[in-house]
Amino acid sequence: MRILALSDRVVDLLYGPGLVRAIGPVDLIIGCGDLPPEYLEYVVTQYNAPLLFVPGNHDADDLSVPGGESIDGRVVTVRGVRVAGLGGSRRYKPVGRHQYSESEMLGRVARLGPKLVLPRLRRGRGVDVFVTHAPPLHIHDAPDLTHTGFTAFRSFLSAFRPRLMLHGHVHVQRNLETTSTRFLDTEVINVYPYRRIDVEPGR
Repeated sequence: MRILALSDRVVDLLYGPGLVRAIGPVDLIIGCGDLPPEYLEYVVTQYNAPLLFVPGNHDADDLSVPGGESIDGRVVTVRGVRVAGLGGSRRYKPVGRHQYSESEMLGRVARLGPKLVLPRLRRGRGVDVFVTHAPPLHIHDAPDLTHTGFTAFRSFLSAFRPRLMLHGHVHVQRNLETTSTRFLDTEVINVYPYRRIDVEPGR
């Protein structure tokens, strides 16, 4: 499966009639947060491919995308690839639906757990792809509160061993910055501003 993963300010880069020609064929679009819904809808119409997305900390509380499916707190299967999602960032202000403390995010991970235990026992993986907005703690994160990653995500990777974790949120400013890191059985990828990734369906 050919995945196009998008996050944050990609709107400035991938727009216009040359979009499909520049990226190539895509079977699934994944939004990792902080993208205008009208832009995601535009990408869907250009590719006529399914869209899965999670919200970022700057997204509206009632975020929805015509032609797309929110996977925030859910697990779905697309063409044999199991995908789980958890949106949002660290809480850094009193209001905002898509912000969480560490304990709140751990609770969200725990609520996903029952859906993933059986596949983990049967296939060795609870899920193929884990989609988030924020990164795991100490993997592609930053020292300020807003961009600090979640320990809960490291727990998720340890428990359910996805092949890929795709996140955004942390803006890469230089070519030398690390955007792909191996953690246990998972390749953790900062997709900012976009990445095209090939994934084979699990056995």
